[in-house]
Amino acid sequence: MEEKQKLICDKCKVALEELEVQFSYLGKSFRHKVSRCPQCGQVCLSEDLVAGRMSEVESMMEDK
Repeated sequence: MEEKQKLICDKCKVALEELEVQFSYLGKSFRHKVSRCPQCGQVCLSEDLVAGRMSEVESMMEDK
């Protein structure tokens, strides 16, 4: 089985962890687990998340 590569924070030089983060858009908030630096809080958003789920949420909120 192939081991998943860990992402490293460029600033802190520590491994990112899967942590829940709150996002806000057009006055609405939602939470989602993403790769985040446990020290500085920098997040790494995957292309799948941005093109998929976040795009869906954006479209739904803009339509209201």
